[in-house]
Amino acid sequence: MNTTPHPDFTPFQNVVHVEGKEPEVIELEGRTEPLHVKIPGGAKFHTTVKFKVKNRKMENLRYKQVVKKGGIPFKTKMVELGTREPSETEVYEVETEEEVSPGGWVTRGVYQAFSTYYEGDEELLTNQWTLEITK
Repeated sequence: MNTTPHPDFTPFQNVVHVEGKEPEVIELEGRTEPLHVKIPGGAKFHTTVKFKVKNRKMENLRYKQVVKKGGIPFKTKMVELGTREPSETEVYEVETEEEVSPGGWVTRGVYQAFSTYYEGDEELLTNQWTLEITK
């Protein structure tokens, strides 16, 4: 798992949009404390992935998210982030598809999750975080 900052790619923010709630902005750039996200069970939601590209053009950028229960992956999604030119000021944004969080008392709880950013097949950065499904 690569948690060292990458010189050419920086995750900036994730914005979690849960239907019926205000968007939750999660600062990623320079973050030192663990990330914990709460989503109600059975809720429709999507995420805006925001990132920066520096120093060089990056091609075939991708974002992969894996959520595990008891160490076993039960939810994986891959989002294409595209090819991006370097910029010292521009923050790129990509919306994920809308999903529905698992519902019911049996799915409530805290899950381990991993977000990995790739350029082609090269892993740029992986972050571990927790997802909590609430009532």
